[in-house]
Amino acid sequence: MKVLVEGIEQGSIEIELGLLPRLGESVRIFYGPDAEIEGLVEGVHHVINQHDGGHHVIIKIKPTF
Repeated sequence: MKVLVEGIEQGSIEIELGLLPRLGESVRIFYGPDAEIEGLVEGVHHVINQHDGGHHVIIKIKPTF
């Protein structure tokens, strides 16, 4: 599922995830050849639109590096 990751210096990034991390979990995301972010999950927000079948997920990360 496509997930928007917010809370990083670069703004936000969109990634593909099979599982969603839970609040308080530590994550490390590699999103480029030499780009990564490590932090704690502060929030998981679901936006569901039953009219068009849309489901978007926004994860807020607090960097820990």
